Amino acid sequence: MATLSIRIRDDLKRKVQELAASQGVSLNNFINASVAAAVAQDETLTFFGDRLRDVDLEALHDRVVATMRQTKPGDGPTAEELRQTLGGD
Repeated sequence: MATLSIRIRDDLKRKVQELAASQGVSLNNFINASVAAAVAQDETLTFFGDRLRDVDLEALHDRVVATMRQTKPGDGPTAEELRQTLGGD
C-alpha cells in the first residue's frame, strides 16, 4: 500500500476529521473511501459516456418514456416488512 503526504487547509482538515468521527471511521479510512468514490464516479461516467457515444439520445428517451408508461403502480412492502427482511429491530 502506498503512503501519500498531502497538504490540506487547516479548516478543511478539521471538517474532514469531524465527518470521519461522525461516521465512526479513521481520517485515513474516510479519505480512502472518498477518493475511491470519486474514482468510481469518474469511471462510471466514462463507461456510460462510451456506451452512449453513438446512441440516438432522442430515440433512447422515447423508449424509456414508453417503457415507463407501461409500468403500473402496485403495493410496495411496508416499513415493517422491510425491517423484518433486513433483520432490523
